[in-house]
Amino acid sequence: MIPVPDALDPGAAAILGCRFATSFRGLVGQAHVQADEWVVVVGCGGVGLSAVMIAAALGARVIGVDVSGEALALATASGAEHVIDSGGLTDAEVVAAVRDLTGGGAGVSVEALGRENTTAVAIRSLARRGRHVQIGLFSSDPRMPMAEIIAGELTVLGSHGMAARHYPGMLDIIASGRLRPEELITRRIGLEEAPEAMIDLANARNTAGVTLIVPG
Repeated sequence: MIPVPDALDPGAAAILGCRFATSFRGLVGQAHVQADEWVVVVGCGGVGLSAVMIAAALGARVIGVDVSGEALALATASGAEHVIDSGGLTDAEVVAAVRDLTGGGAGVSVEALGRENTTAVAIRSLARRGRHVQIGLFSSDPRMPMAEIIAGELTVLGSHGMAARHYPGMLDIIASGRLRPEELITRRIGLEEAPEAMIDLANARNTAGVTLIVPG
């Protein structure tokens, strides 16, 4: 049980326990993101958008990568300085675009999808001695671009939730107004609409941002 500020939007509180806290832990506790360094977020779903918002609040320069124009628009609204529509690009072209925007590679990369190819894109987008944060979960163990990891002296970090004792730090930033998780909620639906929403999610329809189920 974690106490939350009285003024916190109930919807915002509802989405903190998974995607938002995991992104916060990955960027703050694991990668130690610094102001003015480049952060590239590959996959701008709920987790990825949380990462974009958190990195921007930390003062980082953020690039969002996704195939959805709606998701990229939300990434921009959440603080991304640049967005890359990867739908019509090869993986190599996405990496080249990130490297061009950052002048040689990002300091931190985040993969929020759990796909082998997008993980490779995120890692290959890093500058020398960059840090990769893996948040997306895989159905099976992926192959990693180990040659780049070794040659670039890269660090690969995982983030899977956050301990309760670390929540006060995140809640303090939310209370200050620098983080606004409620802005990631794009739909509020009733419980009776949940089955259809799950089908939409499985078929990648109406999935930009976060859908909140409000019983009653």
